[in-house]
Amino acid sequence: MNERILIVEDEAITALDLKYSLEELGYEVIDTVDTGQDAIDTAAETIPDVVLMDIKLKGDMEGIEAEEVISELRIPIVYLTANTDIDTFEKSNVKGSYGFISKPYDITKLDKTLKITIKRSQMEAKKINDAQGFNE
Repeated sequence: MNERILIVEDEAITALDLKYSLEELGYEVIDTVDTGQDAIDTAAETIPDVVLMDIKLKGDMEGIEAEEVISELRIPIVYLTANTDIDTFEKSNVKGSYGFISKPYDITKLDKTLKITIKRSQMEAKKINDAQGFNE
């Protein structure tokens, strides 16, 4: 089964480029959205393996705010952003993201980050299930 990715990106061209690049690598892009609220709604409906999140989004909610809600669903977030200042980086790390990739991105590095994120998330879910007495 292909890993399922939700892309949250306010620039349509970047979102489309990411979608095609990730599909070429074998990922299933379940959707591309451009607002924090759409990210929350789509993540809750589809439960992707990872959300690839820009920090600056359309609308009133930034990616870091959307991540606070999405992370409660135990869906990992990887930030992909042009905002590389130290304050933004620290805010994104404090919130518990699984990675931070700066734009312009290197698809090989992004692929490795996604693979590590998905594996780490699966291991964490297994630990939680084992601790609660659930077996897969």
